[in-house]
Amino acid sequence: MGKIILLILQAVCCLLWAEYSMAGTEKIMANILNLNEKELFSADRSVLAQRESRLLDMDFFGVAVNAPPRIFTARHDKLPLIMATRFSGERGWDVRLADNCILVGTNLQDGTVHFANALVSEKELRSKGGREEVAKGPKPPGLALAAAQLTELDAKGRLHIKWNTGKWALGVIYYDWPSNTVVVELQGDEDVTPSPAMPVSPVPNTRGVAFLPCYLPTGKTPKPPGSGLTFTSEFKVKDEEQQLNIFGSFAVPVRDFHLPAQKVVHQFHDGRQENVAAVIPVTLAVLGLDWDEPIQFDWGVPVYGKPLTVGMLARGSFSIDALAAGTRTELSCGKYVCYIVMDGRIFGPNILEISEVK
Repeated sequence: MGKIILLILQAVCCLLWAEYSMAGTEKIMANILNLNEKELFSADRSVLAQRESRLLDMDFFGVAVNAPPRIFTARHDKLPLIMATRFSGERGWDVRLADNCILVGTNLQDGTVHFANALVSEKELRSKGGREEVAKGPKPPGLALAAAQLTELDAKGRLHIKWNTGKWALGVIYYDWPSNTVVVELQGDEDVTPSPAMPVSPVPNTRGVAFLPCYLPTGKTPKPPGSGLTFTSEFKVKDEEQQLNIFGSFAVPVRDFHLPAQKVVHQFHDGRQENVAAVIPVTLAVLGLDWDEPIQFDWGVPVYGKPLTVGMLARGSFSIDALAAGTRTELSCGKYVCYIVMDGRIFGPNILEISEVK
C-alpha cells in the first residue's frame, strides 16, 4: 500500500512540475529567447550576456530552447539552437550541466529520433578516450541561489543532420528537466521522397491483453490524453529476468509516414481481429546521471481501428517490456530517468529507482 501511495505522490509531483515548467517556458520564450533571425544566426556573447542577466532575475528553474523556424540551406551552414537554463547552485553542483545535457532531435519526415551529448567539446569528440571524468570532491559552502546561462548548441553537427530539404523537431534533456521542442524546416533544392510506415515492433503477443507486448487498452494503461502521450513505468525481476514494463496511451495527428502502404490485420488467439490503421514511431529513453547518451528503445506502435488519413487524430495504447529477451540490456541498482519521444515532443520524466537487482 505504501509503495502505491509513493508512486501516486511521484506522479502528482511530476504533473505539478510539468505545469510549472510549461508556464515558465512560455515566459522564457516570450522574454528571453525571442531573438530575431539575425540575432539567432549571430548569437555571440554580446547578444546572449544581456539576456542571461534578465533570465537570472526571473522566477524560473528549468531549460528552454529556441531556433529559427525556417532555414534556407544554401544561405546558411548552421542550425543555431539557443538554450536557456536557470538553476540553483545546489543543482548545478549535483547535476552538472556540462555532463548532463542531451540534445534530442526528431526527423519529422520519418519519425526517427536521435540523441547526442550537447556540450561535449570538439577536442573531446576528437579524443579517442572521450571526455575525461573529473572528480567533484566535497560540496563547497555558499553555493549561489541561482545561476543562468544561454548557450548556442550545434544541432546540425551533433545530430549529423543532412543539410538539405528536411523538417526537424529539436529539444534538450537536462537529466530530469526536459525542455520544450521547436520545429525547424530546412529548405533546400532536394525533393522529399515520402518515407514508408515502419513495421510494428515489437510484434504483439497474440494471446491477449494479459501478455506483452500488447497494443490494446489494459488495466495498467493510463487514461488516454486529449492530445500527446502519458505513460508509467514498472521495474521488476521475474524468473531471474529483468522487466521494465512501459504502459502508455497517446493521441497524435496522423502524418503520411504513419500510414501503412498495405492492409495489415492482427489476428488474436481468441479470434479477435484488429486492423492496423497507423503505425506510430515511439522512442523510450532511459538515462542515468552523467551519461553521455541515454539507452534508446525504438518501437513501431500500431493504432487499431478504422482507416485513417493525414491530419486525423490517431489514438492508441501500448504495454511493452523494454528489457524483453533480445534487447541485451540490463539495469544495475540506481536512479534512472525515463522519457518518451513521440512526434517531435518529449514526454516525462518518469523516475525509476532500482534498489535491488537479484
